[in-house]
Amino acid sequence: MRRRDFLGLIGGAAAWSRSARAQEPRTFRLGSLKLTEPNGKSVHINVAQVTFIRSDTHISGANTELGLASGKAQGVKENVDEVMQLVKASHRGEMSWIKLTELNGELIHINVSQVTSVRFDTQIPGANAELGFASGKVQGVRENVDDVMQMIAAIAGEQGKP
Repeated sequence: MRRRDFLGLIGGAAAWSRSARAQEPRTFRLGSLKLTEPNGKSVHINVAQVTFIRSDTHISGANTELGLASGKAQGVKENVDEVMQLVKASHRGEMSWIKLTELNGELIHINVSQVTSVRFDTQIPGANAELGFASGKVQGVRENVDDVMQMIAAIAGEQGKP
């Protein structure tokens, strides 16, 4: 094999490798949140499994409640702002969270990637929109469906998604 043919073969393999990598599906980092349970024990939670974060929790000793994709709730000692700072740090700019208002006036942070439906014909008294999650849970919010969808569209636009 001549030198020129050999270099052409190597160059072609390198170009093929780059084009193959360019076609790989986009992968997301799965960040882990290290938080503190009400009993003082540390807990590690996969941020991709968190459906919502809110401060109006009924879990004794907890300042914040995390809804999980399994449908369970996790109470933690950290406040909502501390948890959201950890979420932002773990996603490194790949945020898919919106901030909405619960019926009692408290703010709730919603993981858009876990939302399966946004409905205006809700049966929740006082709610203008109802969000359905992959876990099967529903959440009523004060914002109307158009406002919720605009927030979701804004996030999709920031991330370059259709």
